Amino acid sequence: MTYFYRHSGIVVQSDFPVPEWDAFAAERTAVPDVRLCLTDEIADAPEADSHGVWSDGALTFSVEEEGVWSIAGGSKITVAPTDLARMDDARLFTLGSAWGALGYQRGWAMLHGSCVSLDGKTALFCGDAEQGKSTMAAAMIGHGAQLLADDLSRVDAGEGQSPRIYPSSARIKLWDSAIAYLRWQARDKKRDHFRDDKYHFAIDIDSGHAKPRNLDAVFVLEWGDRIACDRLRGIDAVKALSEASMYRREFLDLMGCVSGHVVAATRIAAAIPVYRLTRPKDFALLSRLCDTVTERMREPQTA
Repeated sequence: MTYFYRHSGIVVQSDFPVPEWDAFAAERTAVPDVRLCLTDEIADAPEADSHGVWSDGALTFSVEEEGVWSIAGGSKITVAPTDLARMDDARLFTLGSAWGALGYQRGWAMLHGSCVSLDGKTALFCGDAEQGKSTMAAAMIGHGAQLLADDLSRVDAGEGQSPRIYPSSARIKLWDSAIAYLRWQARDKKRDHFRDDKYHFAIDIDSGHAKPRNLDAVFVLEWGDRIACDRLRGIDAVKALSEASMYRREFLDLMGCVSGHVVAATRIAAAIPVYRLTRPKDFALLSRLCDTVTERMREPQTA
């Protein structure tokens, strides 16, 4: 059986179901743009670790005890899981590292972050690991926002035009501590495969979820001793956005795509506001942070 999804503006055919993409399910099409292929072994694959190997137009990487992935030509992801009974684990790397590599091969800007839409305005939260991107998105959902992404998204960043982001997720991942403060304990959830104190939540979305939206603002998250939301400009905005949204730098290096990522960040920063949102590690401040973000989102979005 094959499965079809319309995701990131293209049609994907998969040899296996992708429940994380149920919201993006599509009708069968004769000519899919991308195929997700399942196999017992990837023939002639070079030996590779989690950092990957780039050879003959294909990126190959492996994850210990999980499997091997090959991404070729921006049109095919081949997955060889170590254990078919653990496809939940294999899908995480397929929709994360492998999907990111495929987007780079297709020349897409792939930004790492969580994205929400509120009152017709869209904001992307970026930052290093453990900076609270998902927690900010979840808090915004509590203030009436809709989730668009919670990890990795394609952004169209054409020169001289407004950037557009493709919704990529109908699920969000949160740590125990955030769940307790947000009072999400009663919601349906699934424990993360690798971290016992992290959970995945399905989020209700509308029927037009797959359509791209204008991206109106970016918030680069950092921890600090006080709340501050400062507009960044010029090279400061480009550098902060480029670094905070970069996904799998080693893959970008291998495929020679770093400059493309920086160009995309430059175009985005030239078209919409980029803010540095600094705050203490205190869940009690989330409501104030949401108010601050909402105020910025409602301001005229001039570069």
